Amino acid sequence: MIKKTTDLTSREMEVLQLIAEGNANEQTAAELGIGTKTVEKHREHYGKKHTPPGTKPTTNTTARGRGRAGGPFTTPTDTLVLWVKQEHDPQQYAYFQYYLYDEAGTACAQAYGGGGGNNQASEVVNIQFPAFPRRHGKLIVRVQEQSNGGQEMSAQKFVIRNPARKSYPIWTAEPLPATKEDDDFSVTLTKLVSGVAMPYQREQDDADDAANKGVQMTFHAQRGGNEVTNWEPVSVETTDATGNQMNGGVAKNEWLGNEDMAVYQHGLWPDEAAWKLRVEFSKQSGFDDSEVWTVKNIPLVAGRQMDFWNFYNRRAAQTNAANKVFAETDLNGVHLKIFPATQFTDMNMGYGQMSGGLHIQATPSLPAGMRLTFVSLTDDQGQDIQNYNSGSSGNGKSMTYGYQLQNIAGVTNINVTIALHQSHFIEFTAKPEKAPKDAAPAQ
Repeated sequence: MIKKTTDLTSREMEVLQLIAEGNANEQTAAELGIGTKTVEKHREHYGKKHTPPGTKPTTNTTARGRGRAGGPFTTPTDTLVLWVKQEHDPQQYAYFQYYLYDEAGTACAQAYGGGGGNNQASEVVNIQFPAFPRRHGKLIVRVQEQSNGGQEMSAQKFVIRNPARKSYPIWTAEPLPATKEDDDFSVTLTKLVSGVAMPYQREQDDADDAANKGVQMTFHAQRGGNEVTNWEPVSVETTDATGNQMNGGVAKNEWLGNEDMAVYQHGLWPDEAAWKLRVEFSKQSGFDDSEVWTVKNIPLVAGRQMDFWNFYNRRAAQTNAANKVFAETDLNGVHLKIFPATQFTDMNMGYGQMSGGLHIQATPSLPAGMRLTFVSLTDDQGQDIQNYNSGSSGNGKSMTYGYQLQNIAGVTNINVTIALHQSHFIEFTAKPEKAPKDAAPAQ
């Protein structure tokens, strides 16, 4: 249960309201009866330097993305930071997500708060919003909690005055369809629609909530002048003229002949004259032999799920058989290692099903635009194994990717074919249409 949520102290809200109304530092200081430097400190909550409430400013600031209050920190871009007090049962898992909307609720940005699993019944965290509707006067924040009891979206909405409202440039959109190229790869964007329903819902009580909406791109692609359908968008960077930037993953690709309708989340606010899209396209099949590595008969060893997650723990590595390299090779300038797969002994999925995990390590870490893709993953009987990416972790020199394996009861070894390949990046400047409210949800 979300017991209490606050954004700023009353003093900071006074400053924020005066700044949002366009008052200069000196004028704000005069009206509040405080020094100019104090007002500047408050304003830094909405720029690049951020100080927790009740903490003295310091020049020893470092960029970081952790949610807990800690000490002062910096962000690489002008960021709206909300200081929030979270309260929850210390014996229960609790995870908080924050959604920031424009006043009309046409779109939202998402951020995360710390908490849960740390036995802290009350903690102050910073919630960072590098993207928010900067042309609007009021901002709306809602909180969603995920815990042992399920998922709950707060009914209460917190209203914040926009600290960055001012005049911004206006971008000019290119007419659609528009065709752009990267080497011998070209993409024609024919339609861009904001506010389409996502294939899943975050706010279960309101299908029209912007948290359940995404952006749909319709396009077709060519390589060497020939239509191709084995290249799909996997990520989208969306920016606008106010300085907002949002990175989103593609949730769904639906091909109709040579045309793909891709849905991603989140976009930006659709009342902007134009968005700039930087779309990463990744090959899904038809890999060259020079991009592919096959490893057979990778053994499954029994182990706890905790050991799988503690891959970098040196003490665990000394005794954990799944941390010993099984196979390694060099591929496209990267040294790859595959480790024995783990069959979890402490995670029973029911009906006799068991799950597990697999680690693949890349040295050096994969550069931007290079992707590692499973071409096939089968058991010792040649049956496909369902899997999903469970995240990655690095030590500055290499990056290790984890994959969860489903339904592997009775499996003794697995066979893997992976591809290491380069993406294409295509950029457009386009004006999004607004989806009709009765549009059917994505399937």
